[in-house]
Amino acid sequence: MPRGAAISLFAAGSLAIPAAGWGAEWPDLERGRALYENHCVVCHTPKVHRRAPRLPLHTDDLRFIVTVWTSQQGLRWSRDDIEDVVHYLDRTYYKFEK
Repeated sequence: MPRGAAISLFAAGSLAIPAAGWGAEWPDLERGRALYENHCVVCHTPKVHRRAPRLPLHTDDLRFIVTVWTSQQGLRWSRDDIEDVVHYLDRTYYKFEK
């Protein structure tokens, strides 16, 4: 197989993997809610997600924000933990178009 065709095949296959899970299982809404309620609402209420202008404009922005804050707070969340919280926030507050 020519190298270009192999790269195209790999890229097409990579797009089929859901970005939300980074190769893991689908995000868990209830686990995301629990993580958020146990670690995030200590510093801010859900009103922060309704402010204008809205800070995250899409899921990737939200994922970046959650990742930064978990790092700044010294939380040792896995990628799955972050994805669960992102999924919870998206479904509960942001409702980004897919």
